[in-house]
Amino acid sequence: MFGYPLEANFDLAKEQRRSRLFWASGVGLCLLIVWFFIRPFSVLIFQGYFLTSLSYGDSFYVSRKNYFHEFWLWKAALSTVPLHILFLIAIVGLDWALSDSFTKPLVYVPLLGVAFAIESLLFDRIADRFGGPPAPQQSLTP
Repeated sequence: MFGYPLEANFDLAKEQRRSRLFWASGVGLCLLIVWFFIRPFSVLIFQGYFLTSLSYGDSFYVSRKNYFHEFWLWKAALSTVPLHILFLIAIVGLDWALSDSFTKPLVYVPLLGVAFAIESLLFDRIADRFGGPPAPQQSLTP
């Protein structure tokens, strides 16, 4: 379009789903911030919401939305729950162990980004193992 070649594996619907996921996550985060000013609560709620919405949203909604009606996808999603709970327990443990520094967004946002990347890779491998078609991998080279 307009003289720029598209990537070979470009999927407009997937990019639109990714955009909707980030908008929905952002709106949810804004609602949590508003609720925090009305009635303060632990920063763990922010951290858990951020990690859960991005991990499950990216791995299952963005990458595999076309397979929502298939049983293997739901088995894969349910099998990732214990792993996700372990990630959330690790975040709670870090919050308790490093309570002075881990509650600061400058510290926990990059750590949640790394946790999201690791969890997303693990979720994709689990979903691929359940028999569905593998999620298309993006090439890092232009």
